[in-house]
Amino acid sequence: MKGVGKLTAFLIPVGIAVNVVGGQIALLLKLPIWLDGIGTILIGGICGLVPGLIVAAITQIINAISLPTVLPYMIVGFAMALMGTYFSKRGFFLSFQKAVILGILVAVVTTVMAVPIDVILFGGFMGDGNSLLAAGLMTMGLSIPVAVAVSSFTFGLVDKTLSVLVCYFIIKSMPLNFLAKLPMSDYILPSKK
Repeated sequence: MKGVGKLTAFLIPVGIAVNVVGGQIALLLKLPIWLDGIGTILIGGICGLVPGLIVAAITQIINAISLPTVLPYMIVGFAMALMGTYFSKRGFFLSFQKAVILGILVAVVTTVMAVPIDVILFGGFMGDGNSLLAAGLMTMGLSIPVAVAVSSFTFGLVDKTLSVLVCYFIIKSMPLNFLAKLPMSDYILPSKK
């Protein structure tokens, strides 16, 4: 693995910008998904854990300026950075099928982490598309935690799988000579696996 250098220092703000812009697009279009973890997963996957954690932390701090309720979810961003790095080392960005599996795994882990925050801190209602589905499920007799979990996983599955696939296609579109300069090049170069 290559050392952290100028290229990584340049890519960290790019990852943050991708997260913030993705999140703002989802918010402006009132999408029931977030799209604010693409940069975290990508930077974790191509630059390593510490850069991915930095992207996750700064993204949440920036988002918390306008929406302070997102700050507790920083731990979810940390999990995405960790998974992006861990599964990149296992070749999950080298094939479409593995990228889909990674998206599903990220959805499961982030749902398990986010639902307690949703329920304990916010009573299960964040005022987004998830909350609407959760409310509908509660009218059908499900408890708040179960309704929030089903709702979060449903939207999270789409969001996280889409996010990982975007990362996969970004990596696939990068020139090999650029990939070779990245800290995680041993794991993301097609010829290496």
